[in-house]
Amino acid sequence: MILESNKDFDIIFIQELPWSFIQSISSSSNEKGDSLVGASNHSNWVTFAKSPLNNNDSSRVILYINA
Repeated sequence: MILESNKDFDIIFIQELPWSFIQSISSSSNEKGDSLVGASNHSNWVTFAKSPLNNNDSSRVILYINA
């Protein structure tokens, strides 16, 4: 909702962003697929965040740039 309604800004930083299930992706080790987890994406915004080091690591800040 923030990305859709804030068209006056070129850059948005979000702290303590929510990480959620996006979809299941193909896996050679799991017939049901592996979970793809991440932050919200929007077609009008380019996303920058730190890559997680392991399953318990997630970025605490994300940067969105209006494309």
